[in-house]
Amino acid sequence: MRHIECNSVTAKNFLRFGLVIDPDNCAPELINDGTTERFPELASFDSEYEVGAPLIGIYIAKARRFPLEITKLERHQQASQVFIPMGMHRFIIIVTTGRDNPEWENVSAFITSPGQGISLHKGTWHHGLIALNDADRFAVIEGRNFREDTQEHNAPERLVLNAPDMAKITC
Repeated sequence: MRHIECNSVTAKNFLRFGLVIDPDNCAPELINDGTTERFPELASFDSEYEVGAPLIGIYIAKARRFPLEITKLERHQQASQVFIPMGMHRFIIIVTTGRDNPEWENVSAFITSPGQGISLHKGTWHHGLIALNDADRFAVIEGRNFREDTQEHNAPERLVLNAPDMAKITC
C-alpha cells in the first residue's frame, strides 16, 4: 500500500498537468464604470474539432472521507476539463502523466486555495472530483462528448490519499 500526501497547488508545480485558474499576480482590467475587476484569459479550453462546442455544467459534490482509497484514474483525450468552485471552498485534484496508462508511481495530489480553479490539459490522468464539504458546487467546462471520451484505468496496487494536513497547506 502506498500513501499519497496533498501539496498546495501552484502554477509552477501543476503546469505539466494543467493550469491553475487564479487571478492572483494578474493585473485586472476595470470595467462597468470601475466597479468590476476583469481577469481575462486565465486559462483556455483545448478541444478537438469533432468534440464541438464545450459544455458548461454544475457539479454538486459530496465530501469524501479520508483516508480515501484511489481505485482508478481517468482521462479525456479530446478536450480539457475545467473545475471552478462556485464559492470560496477548496478541493483536491489527483493527477499523473502517462501515455497509454497512468504512471501510477508518479501520482500526485494537490489541494487548491479557497476559490481557486484548475484546467486539466487534455489527456491528463486524474481522479474524479474530491470535495472537502457536502454540497460544494463547481462550474465544470468539458467537451461535449466527455462520456465517450472518458478512459479509465484501475490502480494496480492499493493507493491511499491521506487527509490533508491543513497546518502544512499554504494559501
